[in-house]
Amino acid sequence: MRHRNCHLCLRVAFFWFAVIAIGCGSREKLLPVSLPDLSRVDQSVQAQARERYAALTRKMNSSVAPADLATAYGELGMVLQAAEYYDAAEPCYLNAQALTPSEMRWPYYLGHLHKSRGEIEKAKATFTHVLKMRPDDVATLVWLGRLYLDEGRFEDAEPLFTRALTVAPRSVAVLAGLGRAALAKHDYAGAVKDLEQALAIDPEAESLHSPLAMAYRGLGELDKAEPHLRQWRNRDLFVPDPLQEELDLLLQSGLSYELRGVRALESRSWPEAAALFRKGLELTHENTPLGRSLRHKLGTALYLSGDVRGAQEQFEEVVGLAPASGLDESAAKAHYSLGVMASNGQGSQAIEHFSAAVKYQPNYVEAYLALANALRRSGRLEASLVQYEEAVTINPRAAQARLGYATALVGLRRHQKARDWLADAMKQYPDQPEFAHALARLLATAPDDRVRDGPRAMSIVQELFKTQKTTQLGETMAMTLAELGDYKEAAAIQRGVMAAARDAGFNDVVKRMTANLRLYEQRRPSRTPGLDDGFLQAEGAGRAGEAGR
Repeated sequence: MRHRNCHLCLRVAFFWFAVIAIGCGSREKLLPVSLPDLSRVDQSVQAQARERYAALTRKMNSSVAPADLATAYGELGMVLQAAEYYDAAEPCYLNAQALTPSEMRWPYYLGHLHKSRGEIEKAKATFTHVLKMRPDDVATLVWLGRLYLDEGRFEDAEPLFTRALTVAPRSVAVLAGLGRAALAKHDYAGAVKDLEQALAIDPEAESLHSPLAMAYRGLGELDKAEPHLRQWRNRDLFVPDPLQEELDLLLQSGLSYELRGVRALESRSWPEAAALFRKGLELTHENTPLGRSLRHKLGTALYLSGDVRGAQEQFEEVVGLAPASGLDESAAKAHYSLGVMASNGQGSQAIEHFSAAVKYQPNYVEAYLALANALRRSGRLEASLVQYEEAVTINPRAAQARLGYATALVGLRRHQKARDWLADAMKQYPDQPEFAHALARLLATAPDDRVRDGPRAMSIVQELFKTQKTTQLGETMAMTLAELGDYKEAAAIQRGVMAAARDAGFNDVVKRMTANLRLYEQRRPSRTPGLDDGFLQAEGAGRAGEAGR
C-alpha cells in the first residue's frame, strides 16, 4: 500500500512539473505588455485597468498554471479593448492565445479588435480560426458573413448565414444577412422573403427597410418599395453575442451601467435596474445625451416598480435638461412618458407633451399615435387624422394608427371613406384580423345606407370565427344578425356576451352592451358601429405603451 501511494505521489508531482515547465517554456515567447496612458478615460475605468494589470503582474512573477496566466492576460485585454486601447490590448490576447490555444475567447475578441481597427483581412482570418474551434457559433458566423458581404462576396457570405440559420432560425441578424446576400446576387424574391420575415420578428429593425425597398424595386413593385424608403433609419441590428455582451458590460462606466440596467429591465428586476442607472448617473455628466438617457431609464424603472412620483421627477428632470431644439431621443421619450401619465394620456397637458415628443424624435410612431388618440378623445377629430396619417406613413403596418384613423372618420360621419380605408387595410394586411373585424362592424351598423352590407358583414364575421371566439366578435355577430333581421338570435347572442363580460368583471362594458340588447328586443338594428376606445383596446390598439417606455 505504501509503495502504491508513493508511486501516485510521484505521478502527481511529475504532472505539475510538466505543467510548470510548459508554462515557463511558453513565457519565453510572450510579448511584453504595459498599460497605456489612461488619462482620457474615467477614473473608475483607470482603476479597473490598473487592478487587472497588477493581478497579471503578480501571476507573471509566480508559478501559476498556463491557463491561469492566460486568463489574466485575456482579462486585461478585455478591459483595454472595452476602453478602446486596441494597441495595448492586442499583445494581451496574443499571449493568452499562445498559453491556451484551445480557448476560443481570446481569438474571438482579437477578431473584433482587428475589425474595430479596420484590419479586415486579419479579422476574417481570426474569425475563420474561431469557427474551426466552434463551427456553429452564431455570432462568429454573422460577423464573418457581414465582412464578406461588405466586400461584395455574397458567395462566401451566404453559406455562413445558412449555417447560422439552422442554429438560430428566428435571428433577425441572420435573416438580414441572408436577405442581403440574396439581394447581392439579384435574387429579389428571396431577399423580400428573408427581409420581410426579419421585420415581422422585429418591426424596429429599421435599417432593413432600405435593402427591402431595393428588393421590391428589383421585382418592379415600386408601390411597395416607396413606403420602406420612408421608414429606413440607420440603426444597428442586434446580434445575439454573449461574449461581446460581456465585453460591453465590463467597464465601470456610465454606459456600462446603462447596458446592465437595460438587462435588468428586460428581466423585470425593477429595483436592480434603478440601482444600476443611479450608479451610471454618478459617473456621468447629467447634461449629456448619456446622462439624459440614464435619467429617463431610471424614471422607467421607478414607474414600473410603482414609484410614480419618483418617475415623474426623473422625466421632468430630463425635459428640463433637454436642448431647446434639435433631435434628442431621451427628451422625446420623457415627454411621451409624461404625456401618458397626464390624465391617462388625455387632455391639453398630454397633447402638449406628445407634441414635444414628435418634435424631438420625428420618427416616433408611438408618440404620433398617442397624440392622435389624445386629439380624437378631446373632440379634435380633424387634427387627429393628420397625426394618424403620420404614424401610418412611418410604419404602414401600425394597426393601431389605421384603426384610430377609421374611428376618427366614423366620428366625423365619413362612413364611406372609413369603409374604403378599412377594406384597403384588410386587403393589404390579411394577417391583421382587426381590420376585418372593424370593417364588419361598420358594414353591419353604419347609419349611411350606402355603406351598410349585412351579407358581406356576415361573411367576414363567419370567417373570423374560424380562428377566434371573443366577446367583441360575439357582439359583432349580434349586430350583424340584427341587421339581417334575425333579432331573436341577435338578442340571445348579446345576452351570452353580456354574461361573459359580467363574469369577467367588465361592468362598464355590460352597461354599453345593454343599449344594443334593448334594440334587438324591440326588433330594431343597431346604428352605432362601436368603433370606440373600448373596441380599440380590446383589439390591441389602446394607448401606445406604458409610461417610461
